[in-house]
This record gives sequence, structure tokens and C-alpha cells, in this order.
Amino acid sequence: MDDITRKLARMIVETRPADIPATALHAARRSIVNWFGCVLGGCRDDSVQALLAALGPFSGPAQASVLGTGQRVDPMLAALANALSGNILDFDDTHADMVLHPAGPVAAALVAIAESRKLHGRDLLHAFVLGVEVEARILDPRVADYKFAWSPTTTVGAFGAAAAVGTVLGLNAAQMSWALGIAASQACGLRETGGSMAKAYNAGHASRCGLVAAMLAAHEFTGPERALEGPNGFLAAFGSPLDPGMIVRDWSRDWHVTRNTFKAFPCGIVTHPAVDAALQLKRTHRFDAEAIDTVALKVHPVALRLTGRRSPSSPLEAKLSVFHCVAAALVYGRLGVPEFSLTCIQDPRVLSLRDGMRGEQVDTMPIDAACVEVRLRDGTALRLDLDHAIGSASRPMSDADLSEKVSSLAHGVLTQQRCEALLERLWAMETLEDSGDLAKLAIP
Repeated sequence: MDDITRKLARMIVETRPADIPATALHAARRSIVNWFGCVLGGCRDDSVQALLAALGPFSGPAQASVLGTGQRVDPMLAALANALSGNILDFDDTHADMVLHPAGPVAAALVAIAESRKLHGRDLLHAFVLGVEVEARILDPRVADYKFAWSPTTTVGAFGAAAAVGTVLGLNAAQMSWALGIAASQACGLRETGGSMAKAYNAGHASRCGLVAAMLAAHEFTGPERALEGPNGFLAAFGSPLDPGMIVRDWSRDWHVTRNTFKAFPCGIVTHPAVDAALQLKRTHRFDAEAIDTVALKVHPVALRLTGRRSPSSPLEAKLSVFHCVAAALVYGRLGVPEFSLTCIQDPRVLSLRDGMRGEQVDTMPIDAACVEVRLRDGTALRLDLDHAIGSASRPMSDADLSEKVSSLAHGVLTQQRCEALLERLWAMETLEDSGDLAKLAIP
């Protein structure tokens, strides 16, 4: 199918705020609320400090905030830093139907541009919905058989950020097509980065690339007009095209942002079913870690493929180890940010459980399900079959849960009063005359 890139561009620019239903707008609000919390939780990570130390001296005019800090930099570096902060804890959002973290690249680019030009909150929400829509449509598994050695969030995130920023800049259809093409030419990112700082850099890179693409297109910098479907375009480069027309089919029938889900635990999403089941077993039966003899997991195959690390040596690796996540949950009775510290990773109780834990993949098991079996030293056998993990589409976190998550992550960064003021404006962002106020409240 020809002209997919241009058709997508035209659909983006022709969609008006009134075309977005209330359900999608509320889902967008939830996504942005969650993202702000993740950024505030991750803003003091060593990776963010290293990034700013390396690139801060070369920043352009200080027009945008690095959230959670007092530092101001140019919008491109702010988008990079804030998207990285939001991803570093592995606490960010996940699309229910694909392994995609859509909010970070789009939200970081929009928040950065909102500080340098007055942007109504209603327009920010509208652009965010469109950015997420573009990301998910391109990544749809019906579109192409993708080679998932590359990082999906990085590649399609650049498209989403370009579409969102292009929307607030008022690009016409030709310019939007160029922006998508420029974003496509910057798409990259490898899954091999998992366990290193470069993994979170993927999200930051996507955000900055999309922002740059839209700004270039706004100044008549041209890009390829068949960037998606061309014989040497994105789909061919990153996989084998199946039905590229799906990208533009049934536009606005449903909005992908309504399928976004939010994590209850700061680790790889595919570990959550096993963690949730383990925590439920511990809460119900109240056993100590020392009473455990063996632990066995049955999980979806992707859980072992992506998070099957047996002996993580760093917090970033531990977040992508289902064995560490379950072991820490059983030892401490919780799984939050502190349970990924080196102290917890090296805890002899965690090491013992982790090293002896058995993992079995079950091809027929849903990705948000798991079975955890715990045998105690006195011979008691405990088992929990979990159909849906907390935070999944079938068991979503409530608005109150999200506010509590933000408050917890912002602790030590913002005062309670400032955090409450930020949350109040986030939940009512469509009424803000200047959405740049959100960034101003998200600094100490």
C-alpha cells in the first residue's frame, strides 16, 4: 500500500480536540500523571546526573526544566533527560497489547516545548493522545513481523513525539509527513541495553529525536515522504511488512491511549504477575523467608526470555530479573524502589531464594498471568494461580492509586504541599491556560 506516511500525516493534522472522546482524554491524563511520578522518582538517579554532567555544558538557551531538579537547559536536552528519568526506575506505563512504554517519549517532548511557548492544557492532552496513537499503530504486530532485537519504545517513540510536537506547532500535512520521515531516519535502540543506563537513554533519545524532527519540519526541512512503507523505509528496515495499511485503517475508531496500563512495581512488566502472586501468598499465609524450602514459577515465555537473569549484579539488572523480583518480594513482603538496592540484591536470604528458584515457561499462559508454588520446610505446599496482575488492563490501578504512587515517588524531591498542588493541576490539566506551569511545580 502506497502513501501510508502521507495519509497518516494527514489524519494527524485533521484530527481536532473535539474528535477525542472523554474516555481517551481521561486515559491521557492518567498516563501523564503516572509519568510525572516516574520522572520525580528517577530524577536523582546516577544516570541522570551523568547525563547532565556530560551534556549540560553544551546546552543551548535554558528554556526548559529538568524535572525534579533546579536545572534548566534547552528543550532538546530537557526532553532527553526527563524521558530518561521517567524510564530509569522501570516504573513507567505499558501498553496492554504490546511491549511498549508510550508515554515517556511523547510527554517529555511536550512538556519541554510547553515551557518555551504557551500551550493550553487541552492542546497538550490532544497532542499526547495523537502521539501515543501513532506509536501504537506503527508497532501493531499486524503491520509487520518486527525483529525485536531493537527497542520498540525507542523507535516508534520518535514517531509519537514528532506527531505530538508537530501537532502543537501547527504543522500542515506535508510538514507532518516530513517530521515522521525525519523521525524514522533517527530510529534506533537495542534490547541489549537492558541492565545498563543506555536502556533508559533509549526513551530519552526517542523524545529528543521526535522533538527535533517536528522543529526541523516546521522550518521547511524536508524528510522522506514514504518513510514507513518505502522499499527502504522503516517497516522493511526493522522487520518484514505484513499489512502496512493497518497503520491508517479505522483511524479514530478506538484510541490506543485507553489501553495504557501502569505498574505497581518498579521492574520489568513481564515480572509483575509472578511478583503479585508471590506477595499475595505471603500476605495470606504470613510465612517468613527462612521458612521457605523451594519456590517454583510458571510464567509466560517472554518473562523468562526478557527477565531470566539468574544472578543480577546491579539495580538495573535486578529490575530485569524475575528471580530477583520474586525473591525480594518473598523476603521483604513488598517490592518498591528500595528492594533493588545493592543491599537487597546481596542479601543472603534473597540470594538463597533466587539461586534455588525454578522457572518454567508455559506457552499457553497469558502474559499477565502466573503461577507461584512455595514449599515450606515443614512440608506445607502453597500455590497461587494468578489470572491477571495488578496494574494490568483487567485489574487497573485506580486514579487514587496513581496519585499515591506519585506522592511516594516524589517524596524527598518535592514537599508534600507542592506535590499536592502538582497533582491537583495534573488531574485538571485540560483547564490550564499554560501547561508549562506543570513543569514549574515539578521542581524543588
